[in-house]
Amino acid sequence: MAHVQEHGWHVIGVGGGGDVPDWAFTVGLWHSHRIPEISMFGLDLHGLMHWVGDAATLLRDGAPREPGILLPDVVEGYQLRLQSVDNSWYRALFGTAVGFYRQTPVPIVQMVWPDREHRWPSDEQASPGCRAQPNLHLPVGRHPQGVWTEEAAWP
Repeated sequence: MAHVQEHGWHVIGVGGGGDVPDWAFTVGLWHSHRIPEISMFGLDLHGLMHWVGDAATLLRDGAPREPGILLPDVVEGYQLRLQSVDNSWYRALFGTAVGFYRQTPVPIVQMVWPDREHRWPSDEQASPGCRAQPNLHLPVGRHPQGVWTEEAAWP
């Protein structure tokens, strides 16, 4: 809470462990700036936390934030796509944010990254790591079965 009051948001990093990749997300952007919370999955935890924080600064400073928009200047040499997150994922993946807000879910967006060849996860030729990003715009029940739906099934 103190970090949100002082800086406007806080970045949470989650070390997935095992088959679950790391992820990071903000808490407090909606509270402080009425900007959707930001999440990112599947890369090095330190990098994820850094990029989520940089994206929060860009959005706070006026960058477009609508789902589908491409954000430049977060990861050098790449654009990241913002996509909305279905609230069926909130409790399993964003529990700290749920606890912080204690009310109707606030908007969360996912920054989706392309592989080194600039192919998106939906491209069958994209690298396996890129394709392993969750499709959080889909409700948990419509998401392809795998590590992310197992994560969402945790109590």
